Amino acid sequence: MKSGKTVIKSILALTIGSTIAGCSVNPVSPRKQMPEEEIKKESTQKPDIELTSRPLTFKTDMEELAEKSIPDYTLRKIDKSYEGNEELGGRIQKSGTITSITYGEIGDKAVRIDEKQAAAKANEWIRTAFKGFDVRQLDDKEPLVSYMRKTMLGDEPEESVIGYRFEYINEYDGVKIQYEGISVMLDDSGIQYGTIEWNEFEKTDGAEHNRLVQKVDFEQSKILLANAITKENEKLGFGETEEARMANHVELVFAGIGEEEYIPAWYYEMEDGRTYYVNCIDGQVSTP
Repeated sequence: MKSGKTVIKSILALTIGSTIAGCSVNPVSPRKQMPEEEIKKESTQKPDIELTSRPLTFKTDMEELAEKSIPDYTLRKIDKSYEGNEELGGRIQKSGTITSITYGEIGDKAVRIDEKQAAAKANEWIRTAFKGFDVRQLDDKEPLVSYMRKTMLGDEPEESVIGYRFEYINEYDGVKIQYEGISVMLDDSGIQYGTIEWNEFEKTDGAEHNRLVQKVDFEQSKILLANAITKENEKLGFGETEEARMANHVELVFAGIGEEEYIPAWYYEMEDGRTYYVNCIDGQVSTP
C-alpha cells in the first residue's frame, strides 16, 4: 500500500548531540543505540531543540497532534500471508506477504452507486477474498474512503466520480502500521482490484529498555524537520520555497526500519511532494 509518489531518496541524519542524551545518528535499531549506563542518566524533561531555519506551515489545524501519546516501545513484525480465494475469480498475485487480486480496471463513466452501497460491496468481497484472514479484525474499524474522479475539460469543466477506494488500516494500540492494511477499488460493474498486507506485531523484548528513551513529540518533530529541510535544500542546491515547508498531512505511525523492526515516527507529506519520517526515539529525519 505504499504511495507511488516520487520522492528524493536521501537520508537526513540529524545530530541532536547533548540535546537528547544518548541518541545516535547511525541508522541502526533504536533500542541498540543507548548503552545501559547512559540510560540511567536519561532525563524525563523535554529537551530544548533550537530552530535554525524557517518554521513549517500547515494546510490544516494540527493542534490535536500535540496531545498524541507516543508509544514507548518498538515492534517486531511476524510475517503473515494469505491465499487469494480462487473461487472468486480474478488474477491472483503474491509478493512476499502481499496478496492482490485483479479483475479489471476502473471505467471512465460516472458511477450510479453511492458510497454506502459501494462500501457494502467492498465489505462483502473482503469477507471471503483472502483465505486465513480473520475479518473480525475489521469489526471496529472505519475504512478510509477515496473518490476516483474524472474531469471533462471544456468551457465549464465537469468532474464526476468514476469509482471508490476503501482502505482498512492495520494498527497497533491505535497507531497506524505504515503501508499495512486492505485496499479495495470498485465501480458500478463491481470489484476491480483488491490487495492485502496484514502482518502480526508484538512489542520487542527491549520494551522496558525503550521506555527510558527520550521521545520526540510533535512540536519537537516540527523543528527537527524544518532544520533538516534547510540542510537538504542546501545540499541539493534547491532554493527555499513555500511548498517545501508546507505540510499537507502529518500523522503518528509505526514505520519499518528493517525487515522486522518498526519504530514510532512522525510521518510528513509536504506540498512539494516530498515525504519524511521523524524518528520518535532518536530524532533522525529520513525519507521513506
